[in-house]
Amino acid sequence: MFLVGTIVGTFGNKGDVKVLPLIAPPDYILEFKHVVLEDADNRKQEFKVIRAKKHKNVYLFTLEGIDDMNVAEGLAGVSVFVSSIEVKELGKNEYYYHNLEGLTAYSTDGNLIGNVEHVIKGGNDILVIKNEEGREIMIPFVDEIVPEVNLNEKTITVNVIEGLI
Repeated sequence: MFLVGTIVGTFGNKGDVKVLPLIAPPDYILEFKHVVLEDADNRKQEFKVIRAKKHKNVYLFTLEGIDDMNVAEGLAGVSVFVSSIEVKELGKNEYYYHNLEGLTAYSTDGNLIGNVEHVIKGGNDILVIKNEEGREIMIPFVDEIVPEVNLNEKTITVNVIEGLI
């Protein structure tokens, strides 16, 4: 199972939900035919996606069986997953966030920086790297600063510019 988003609210009065995508590129979320919702108590339920469309910075999903705004309101904060079967193969320099977590970061001169803890999604994604002392270092995930990601070796290379660390 792959985490692809979070339900952040409802849309309209017919039970549509707003999903904030946690994958890049986010439009891949439009291709999913089924999703699994997991609540805070780790209860999972699969739903067929009847319709999905982009709306501003979120995606609107119509899920089979959810046709009431009151029911949809209860889904706020729920995690949205897809099975590995539905995960689309990405192109060059595209990564799922979960594949970046745990990678070991090195500077271009080979010095250990730390391990990727998680990714903060935004205009430019940010890699949050925890060093050996437990301090979090935020690295912009752009080609100029992160020139190489090697998923096979589970490493990333960071071009450490002055003031970055």
